[in-house]
Amino acid sequence: MIGVSGRYLYIGLLKAEEIAESFGTPVYVYDKEVVVSNYKELVESIGYRDLEVMYACKANNNVEILKTLRDLGSGLDAVSPWEALLGLKLGFRREKILFTGNNVADEEMKFVRGELGVLVNVDSVSQLRRYGRLFPETEVSIRINPGIGAGHHEYAVTGGVTKFGIYLNQLEQVKTLVRDYRLRVVGVHTHIGSGILDAEPFLEAAKVLIGVASQFTSVEFLDIGGGFGIPYKSGEKPLDLQYLGRKLAELVEGFSMRYGHVKLRVEPGRFIVGNAGVLLVRVVDVKEVEVSGLKKVFVGVDSGMNHLIRPALYGAHHEVIAVSKADWPKTVRADVVGNICESGDVLAIGAELPEVEEGDVLAIMNAGAYGYSMSSNYNLRPRPPEVVVYGSEVKLTRRRETFEDLLSTSLEV
Repeated sequence: MIGVSGRYLYIGLLKAEEIAESFGTPVYVYDKEVVVSNYKELVESIGYRDLEVMYACKANNNVEILKTLRDLGSGLDAVSPWEALLGLKLGFRREKILFTGNNVADEEMKFVRGELGVLVNVDSVSQLRRYGRLFPETEVSIRINPGIGAGHHEYAVTGGVTKFGIYLNQLEQVKTLVRDYRLRVVGVHTHIGSGILDAEPFLEAAKVLIGVASQFTSVEFLDIGGGFGIPYKSGEKPLDLQYLGRKLAELVEGFSMRYGHVKLRVEPGRFIVGNAGVLLVRVVDVKEVEVSGLKKVFVGVDSGMNHLIRPALYGAHHEVIAVSKADWPKTVRADVVGNICESGDVLAIGAELPEVEEGDVLAIMNAGAYGYSMSSNYNLRPRPPEVVVYGSEVKLTRRRETFEDLLSTSLEV
């Protein structure tokens, strides 16, 4: 587990500082035990008799984490053809991979359905029409926009007036296309947003989904998507997963009794991996300024928005811990800033820290979801390595990029 003991932050049974010394900084570190614990908590909380967890690969595509979830029985929520292909290469069962793309080209559907044999979850009437022409008399799933949206930021809301899903007033067009191309609608899906800590929007969306599913005769699963949030701030109330799981089970069980048995699918990403990862960075500069009586402290580190874009993109909050001074008095309020040439390059604003100096290692907490998977080579900087800890064992699972890696796709240098 990840936690503080005395002055040190531990990841598994290892000091975070020792991991930083062994692998250098910046470095993403994941605790496999936390991943397993989160997965099991989710399964145990949703007591429906035929539950399928479809891990949202976009949150974190680390191969060691994917193998761990595969071995636990998870399926895969893939939002690109390459996520679906990776899942198959790692041994995920084909029937437990669902491809849910957005603004999907015909070439992607030909590859995913035609070559990989993975079920397609269509996102629009246009896509359904094109899918029908390409693959008549086959199975398909449909993504419904239930008119309900929620999320930790406006950019993370996917239900309501957004680009996602088939709107309820388009269902007659869907039925016509299904009939014309002799398709079998085996799945009805929705996804309303990301980072949600309130159970009610999920339950309202599930009710809408059940109403849609009842209009088709061949539905085998209901998929309420993902978006289960985690607390990022101290004192933030977590999602009541027990309540959500109980109510979902009741809703789907009632529908199954009326309609015939259906599976319940959920697509967690952040909930499984978010609090299982930290980004370790090293302090390289401390800048104290005073302007017009206002004092400001900038703690500069050897990483930035190219490695963790959530604070810059969403204004997201991540706790920061000085890994070898964890129990020292928090006497400094500082902005933790990166080495990217952008004023928006921040990892934390107003972080409460002990007195830190150049060379100290900081842990950016809860960075296991949408950290490395959203990273880039902006400013021509390499991405960090990833390591996985399990108890006292530590394994390098992705090496640090090199300058040669950055130029590997260039035709001439």
